[in-house]
Amino acid sequence: MKNKPLFASASAIAVVLSLTAAASAEGNVALVLGVKGSPFYQALQCGAEAKAKELGLTLHVSAPDQFAADSQIPVVNAVTATKPDVAVIVPTDTQALVAPMKELADRGTKVVTVDQTINDTSFVETQILTDNEAGGKMAAVDMNDLLGGKGKVLVITQPPGSAAQDARVTGFEEQIKTYSGIEYLGPQYQSDDPQKAAEIVTSTLSAHPDLAGIFSTNDQGAIGAITGLRQAGAAGRVKVIAYDAATAEVNAFKNGTIQALIAQDPKQEGEVAMEIAAKLIKGESLPKITMTDIVSIKAGDTASAEKYEYKADCM
Repeated sequence: MKNKPLFASASAIAVVLSLTAAASAEGNVALVLGVKGSPFYQALQCGAEAKAKELGLTLHVSAPDQFAADSQIPVVNAVTATKPDVAVIVPTDTQALVAPMKELADRGTKVVTVDQTINDTSFVETQILTDNEAGGKMAAVDMNDLLGGKGKVLVITQPPGSAAQDARVTGFEEQIKTYSGIEYLGPQYQSDDPQKAAEIVTSTLSAHPDLAGIFSTNDQGAIGAITGLRQAGAAGRVKVIAYDAATAEVNAFKNGTIQALIAQDPKQEGEVAMEIAAKLIKGESLPKITMTDIVSIKAGDTASAEKYEYKADCM
């Protein structure tokens, strides 16, 4: 069957009308991404669309304008009104999305989470995850190696509430504190805003001109951090480790302004999501957690950076 990609507009009504047109189709699957325009979620969508076509599923994709619960909840509610067989959702908040997602499940849709999760998973068929805490620990190990075991380190991340990024910070903090020569300055929050991340970097350098390393838990923070370092004339001197492998990050990795990447495989996540959806439609049972890949890519390994680059190659 033909895939029908759909991105949510500001009006949830538009999503309802678009999805309802084919809501009665057999094997109807809804995919709700975390936010529009993200290279990660675009790559995840590409993987999902290709696999859905292969499996004969009708797939509808929607996304909020911002990675925030108040932006995503109307999109989830719109999907609920269409009663898909399966809904695969990237929840943007661990608590705020519980009620709308449970309502979706209570109406007969099988609910799957991907990339992120929620506090109450009792009604979730399976969670498709990477080990974000392990990824954070990988970043800390790489940071300690880059700095030779000493120096001041900053984390740039999302405000608390994103399960994946909270776990990345936790893993990083637990590991970095085992290195006696590293002075951990703690996390600062950029809310998916590269300009804010740039401001964090420049203000931190004003207070700590000997800042040695930055770990960003996502691509937007990393892009902003690089801008801030360039503005301060500190690019290359301050070591940067970044989660994700968006094209801008891969380019910065190749030119030496990012020294290491912690990369997921969003295309694989999208493929796995559709395989799981097909199994659920057939009535098969699944484990509560389905894990996908995560890798650490160190300086000079351009082949791996290119392999894991987040590409929206279905457009």
